[in-house]
Amino acid sequence: MLDARWRYFDLYMLCTTCVLMAFGVVAVWSASGATQLTMNNSGVKQAVFGAVGVGILLIIANTDYRFIGALAWPAYIVGILVLASVKVLGTEIGGAKRWFDFGFVTVQPSEFGKITTIVALAWFIASRGEQMREFGNFVLSILIVAVPAGLVFLEPDLGTTMVYMGTWVAMMTIARVRLLHVAGLIAAAIPAAYVIWTFLLKPYQKDRIAAFRDPESYLDTGAFNLIQSRIAVGSSGVFGHGLRGGTQSTNNLLAVKESDFIFSHVSSMFGFVGMLALFVTYLVLLMRFVRVVEISKDTFGQCVAIAIFAVVFMQAFVNIGMNIGLLPVTGITLPFVSQGLSSVWAFLMGQGLLQSILMRHRKLAFQPA
Repeated sequence: MLDARWRYFDLYMLCTTCVLMAFGVVAVWSASGATQLTMNNSGVKQAVFGAVGVGILLIIANTDYRFIGALAWPAYIVGILVLASVKVLGTEIGGAKRWFDFGFVTVQPSEFGKITTIVALAWFIASRGEQMREFGNFVLSILIVAVPAGLVFLEPDLGTTMVYMGTWVAMMTIARVRLLHVAGLIAAAIPAAYVIWTFLLKPYQKDRIAAFRDPESYLDTGAFNLIQSRIAVGSSGVFGHGLRGGTQSTNNLLAVKESDFIFSHVSSMFGFVGMLALFVTYLVLLMRFVRVVEISKDTFGQCVAIAIFAVVFMQAFVNIGMNIGLLPVTGITLPFVSQGLSSVWAFLMGQGLLQSILMRHRKLAFQPA
């Protein structure tokens, strides 16, 4: 019966993901110097992380996603505790405490927190069913996401906080909630946005938004990275400048080109053709995710699938948008491409859940030996 289930495994989804990870390995290798093929090179590490992550994907795919759902609350609580502890015990990089440094690798708990939060909220929605129309359950669904999102915001990490809230919005399209409650939340969002802007956003976060609106007035501060990124993309031509990238990359004018601005670095390497290939690959992958939502037979599976779709779509859209100057700069990774064990593994774990849903969307007839 296990062998029969594997015929529903989506090889197109996995192969598309491997293409994206290959983009990432080459780009990270290039961004870290493009000189050696040892474990000291970030690109080589990224390849190893990706290979191990695919193994994790296969293990999760072979596990019944409903069994994973039954562990949702213990995993969610552990995730909350870890997110709380990173503010105290974490390593500070660039003014933010988002990571645990283990020497050979740094781990970002907020990436794995996305998965535990998605599973917990999906399990909650599925267990409530029609009762999601009640105001109390509607509020509880918000709190399930708001607690980890608030801890991530305090790190501070505004971009990832927005991704957490985006998963809630996505799952509400599946949940049986009343439109009146949603309308009330939208109305409350206006004064909430004022409070966040006035009292909660840090000065550098406000500067990034202001720099996006008027880059010429912030050439020496918040707009520098934005302008260099746009130059890198705009000067890449049809086929790019080769494996080392263009002037912005080789002269280290492009900040965090292995992570936040990796799309600009990929563009400078492979040009318009590379950008088009990346867009098409993401489009194919997202279409495979939508297929999981469509064929899933239960609310829990549908909620998990649409939330993972939302995370990948949001992060790809925001990362590419800020790289080409359509959105303000924010620290958010490009799915499967940006450097980092935490990001790659979290996305592969999410895809493992999707594969598990696919492999169990039909009941298999018992076949005696």
